[in-house]
Amino acid sequence: MNRVSRRQFLTTSAGIAGILAAGVPPARGQQREISYLCWNNFAPNSDKKLAEIGQRFTKDTGIKLKIDHVSHMGPQQSKYASEVQTQAGHDLVEMRMHFPWLYEPQLVDVSDVVTELEKKYGKALGSSYEGAHVNGVWRAVPQYHGMFVATYREDLFKQASLKVPDTWEDLYTVGKELKKMGHPVGIPISQNYDSISTAGPVLWSFGGMEVDKDGKTVRINSPATVQMIEWYKKMFRDCMEPEVLSWSDASNNESIQQGKAGWIHNPVSAYIVAKQRKLVTADGINHHRSLGGPSGRHETDTPRHIGIWKFSKNVEPAKEWIRYLLGKREVYDEYIMSGDAFNLPTYEKLQDHPVLRTDPKYAALRGEGVQYHTYGWPAPPSDKVQLITNTYLLPNMIAKAVTGTSTKDSIAWAETEMKKVLAG
Repeated sequence: MNRVSRRQFLTTSAGIAGILAAGVPPARGQQREISYLCWNNFAPNSDKKLAEIGQRFTKDTGIKLKIDHVSHMGPQQSKYASEVQTQAGHDLVEMRMHFPWLYEPQLVDVSDVVTELEKKYGKALGSSYEGAHVNGVWRAVPQYHGMFVATYREDLFKQASLKVPDTWEDLYTVGKELKKMGHPVGIPISQNYDSISTAGPVLWSFGGMEVDKDGKTVRINSPATVQMIEWYKKMFRDCMEPEVLSWSDASNNESIQQGKAGWIHNPVSAYIVAKQRKLVTADGINHHRSLGGPSGRHETDTPRHIGIWKFSKNVEPAKEWIRYLLGKREVYDEYIMSGDAFNLPTYEKLQDHPVLRTDPKYAALRGEGVQYHTYGWPAPPSDKVQLITNTYLLPNMIAKAVTGTSTKDSIAWAETEMKKVLAG
């Protein structure tokens, strides 16, 4: 048996006595660390600012923060699924749209944090409420929202004396001219979110819907959907290029930045990146409101939230990070400003935010009278609605129709698939 020296005994005893007296573990045990998985922001400076704020958070709180980024399409969804399946991974995750509904059983109740934020900033916008308030409980904290507007080459429109469109039919008229000029309309018809972000407003503007307000009845097979499909067919034929069938979410941005597309439907990120990279197209790009149809003007909103996995062993430090990023007005302002109007504040009292006055080309983002919705409207948000989104049924239906399947058969296919999702 090893004997303990007097020096060793005194050192150890003093240490234990100190711990007992203080009631806290030693410094090494106090080290707290959290990890945050978020997507690659389309406004790149926002990611840099987030890292900078994270470093300050660590300095101010002693909580080490590790931020990881992932592409927001398939890789993000796969990562969520993997972490839930293994019950291991990050403490916090950035979620968009209805993902909190899809992962409700796996997410911590963060109603306390949201209540604090709403006292300070006013109620969260309806789109954030739809996405993150699940069965009476906030399963994620509203972070910001991104609004879809029309991004167009104002210089080309002036050159050809084209009228800025107000309806989807107007877009067909100017789209034909743009294509003749070598600058086609760039609306993706492929498996990505931007495809849905345009297909939804077009469908709603013609009076259609995927699922009824009861959340149970599939309504995609309707005269309004026929009108929507026929509009897409003539747009694809006369105003667009076949490449839109294979586009990613970034493709329409790149097309207008590189000087090809004359009109796209997108948040202001295409312009932001063109401006930051000093591309020659930046000066000619401008924005206008999303378009209307026989049943009004309906716009897509894409709220983002921050959720905390239930398997996290660091729930309180994770909440502390959210309060630091979103709850400190000066920090939240700093974060919003870094996104250059791509990350819009999602609380009522912050709607007239200074970021909207940093550039006159953001005027279209001032949302007076806006009827914007999340995917699946008017069906109430649910995991099933998110699954219809995740399986890209709406753009797949359109792709079938514009590539030769009859309108009737394309809609019937979508109806069958949507019913399967709701039945599952």
